[in-house]
Amino acid sequence: MKRLLVVAFLIFSGLFANAQVFDGVVKDAKTNLPLPYVNVGIIGKAVGTVTDSLGRYKINLAGHDADTLRLSMIGYIAQTYKVAGFINGNKQIIALQPSVTELKEVKVTNKKWKEVVLGNTSQSENTNAGFDANRLGHEIGTIIKIKKSPSYLKRFNAHITDPPLYPVKLRLNFYTLKKGMPDQLMQNQNIFVDVLPGQKDIHVNLEPYNIFAENNFFVSLEWIENSKGHGLMFSAYLSLFGSGAIISRETSQADWEKEGIAGVAFNILAEYKR
Repeated sequence: MKRLLVVAFLIFSGLFANAQVFDGVVKDAKTNLPLPYVNVGIIGKAVGTVTDSLGRYKINLAGHDADTLRLSMIGYIAQTYKVAGFINGNKQIIALQPSVTELKEVKVTNKKWKEVVLGNTSQSENTNAGFDANRLGHEIGTIIKIKKSPSYLKRFNAHITDPPLYPVKLRLNFYTLKKGMPDQLMQNQNIFVDVLPGQKDIHVNLEPYNIFAENNFFVSLEWIENSKGHGLMFSAYLSLFGSGAIISRETSQADWEKEGIAGVAFNILAEYKR
């Protein structure tokens, strides 16, 4: 009899756990079209994902009833829910409202602009860092120090040490800093990066996005689409005293963490007024 009760308990527990795996869709509230690559996750926890090209996502919310779920994407007003209420409300379709972002005015003068490379330009094949697995929402980056304010960001560059066998889709993000950690996004548009099989270098033209940095900032790459590959590694360098250590988060909405003494070799071609 006890054995039957144990088996029944295990079956019930399995059914309950499955019930906590939530399937949903995120749409644009105005157009009713699905929103791809929306960040969905529990704030401060390594539980999160990214919607696919059709706005669909799947997330395991078991054991997180008291936590807060957040859905966010550039250009839309983020939404937050207590997990228990989210599940009970059966919110399978979430509509995000577009946000209105005012571009910061930049005064143009007749002063000459000087080009400069910010960050680390290593193309080492022996020291590397990056995505060790295919985890949606996994984000990795480094702090970039500017020479002079404001600095106009023109191009992002990175060297791949082990070219992928399958296509990989990433998102390039720029953040302000607060107490040495990423804070607010600096751009008002998604910057998607498609890495093709065999590709060795990433170069992204930033001029269409009109990004100016007034202070040191953080730049990252985020894994946003499932791939047959198992990761993607970039050139890295040893950072003395950990001052340029990698900063990453495991998935969407998770906390940022510093990792070891290695820095990932991301760099930016920028301009500033002489």
